Parts: sequence; structure tokens; C-alpha cells
Amino acid sequence: MDKIISSVHELILDHLPLRTTRSPKGWITFDCPICSDNRKRGGLITNGAKISYHCFNCNFRTGWNATSYLGKKYSQLALALGAELPEIHKVKLDLLKYQDLFEEENDFSDFTYAHTKFEPQDLPDNAIKLADLDDDHELVQYCKQRGVYGLYPFYHFPDTFNKRRLIIPFIVNGVIVGWTGRHIAPPDKSTPKYFHVNLPNGFVFNMDKFVETERDIVVVTEGVLDALSIDGVAVLGNTITPEQALLISKLGKRIILAPDLEKSGAELINQAIVLDWEVSFPPWENNIKDANQAAATYGRVATLASIISNATNNKTKIEVMSRLLNE
Repeated sequence: MDKIISSVHELILDHLPLRTTRSPKGWITFDCPICSDNRKRGGLITNGAKISYHCFNCNFRTGWNATSYLGKKYSQLALALGAELPEIHKVKLDLLKYQDLFEEENDFSDFTYAHTKFEPQDLPDNAIKLADLDDDHELVQYCKQRGVYGLYPFYHFPDTFNKRRLIIPFIVNGVIVGWTGRHIAPPDKSTPKYFHVNLPNGFVFNMDKFVETERDIVVVTEGVLDALSIDGVAVLGNTITPEQALLISKLGKRIILAPDLEKSGAELINQAIVLDWEVSFPPWENNIKDANQAAATYGRVATLASIISNATNNKTKIEVMSRLLNE
């Protein structure tokens, strides 16, 4: 515990400016890096595990008091003082590993909204439910080919930018809080495959399915189509944020990462090792690189079974398999 507390404090203490003053009561004062202060009006003090900062010029306040969550403003202060993002990210992930040691009173539902504010979003007026499109529409055919038709409330926006994008809403407690558009055939590398609109910080796709369920396993994937194919959750990329990791860990279930079986999945695998999650490397055919492709080939049930049966928490094995993806 002392080690993780020190690592949180060091994000600030190891990057203090040279020009500081220490008061008899333990306050360390220096020029606030958040504002244009040059009169040492930023004050920092530690008391056991607790660390607090207050600028008497811009009134910026932040701190940490032995919880598994490191706030945005604390990270902002560390960055302003000169800490690097990877350094901050590592500390956040380390905090998650020791979350059971912290005396937290919030339950899962409290956490869901304690650090992330989900605002309802209205779809554009031209939004059309995919189920209302003709069967021969290219988006309908795309979903059927990918094996996800009917598994989610997809939409179509017929404007020029979105006409070839499958619109996938972000849903929290049955309410749309944003969406992503998946281009079904990007014409070139400059065209993004996914275009997120109002992606909430810390959002985990398909999380609603796991808040109140008796299932004891949650499979984490990179993409939304992968998650839908096996009824798992998706982190919407090949890295996971500390907020997403904490949200998934709070489910209290066996967690298995099913990364894309290619070079881009290596970073996510490394993060899973830090989080003590299991990682699965199913023996699929070489041309199958993700859960969606596997489900289209082997079927949803067989794909999920292969992910679970090939999951491992052996760190050495995970690291070896991860290196093989880079070859």
C-alpha cells in the first residue's frame, strides 16, 4: 500500500519547480502551473496518504485521499508540472490493482455516475432505424454478412457524410448518450473507419447487459461488432482508459480480454497484464483476427466457447503470445 501511495504523491512531488518554499506547518508553495502566477500562490500539503493542492490565485483545487480513483484535475496538475502521460496512466492502472485495499463506500451504481456525466443525446431528424430499411439496402446486407443484424438498435443517417456508415448508438440505462458511425467500406486510409459523436469519457459499450446479470464472465473486446458477436463489452479501441478498467472491474466478474489477434492489440494486452485480467488467444484460422470474424465463421456460441476455453492468467504465456502478434 505504501508503494502505491508514494507513486501517486510522486506524480506531483517529483515534478515540483526549483523555486519552492516550505512553511513550518508543512505547506510547499510555488508558482501555480495552472495560471500565470509568479508569486508562489500554489500550495501543496501532504498528511499521511492524503495530498492536497490549492492555488490562492486561480482557486484551482485538487487532491487525492487513498482511493482507487485519480481525478482529472489531479492528472491536469501533474501534467502541468511536467509529468508524462504514460507515467500518469501507469499510476492509474496500478491503483486499480489495489482497489480492494481501499475503503470505498460507493457501490457499482454510484461509481457509474460519480465520475462520468452521461447526457442524453437526440439523434438527427433524418435518423432511420435499420429495421425500417429494405432488405437489399447495403447497410442491412453488411450487418447480415457480419452476423449482427437484429442484435442491436442500429440506425442509418442518409446524409452525404454518413450514408455508408452504420450508426451504432451509445446507450446507458436505455438512453442514447452518443453514437459512432462505422464506415462499411472506407475508400482510402484517410477515411476513418469509426467516427465517434459525443463519446462519453470512460464509456464501455454494451455495459448495460452486465450491470444486473447472473453471468459470471465478461469478455472484453476492442470493437463494437466484436462485442455484439459474443455479447461482450467493448472499449472502442486498442487501449483501455483507467476509467473503463475500473468500471469493468467493478462488475465483480471473471474478466477475459479477447484482443484483436494482430500487432495493434499488443498495448491492450499489456494493460490487461497490469490489471491481472485473463487474456484469450483462440486457435482460429490465420485469416481470422477478431471475434466478429470468428463468429461469422464458427458461429457465436462456438466463438465464445473458444475464447473462454483458451483464456489464461499466466503472465509469461500472455507475454509470449503477445510478442508473436508482433512478428
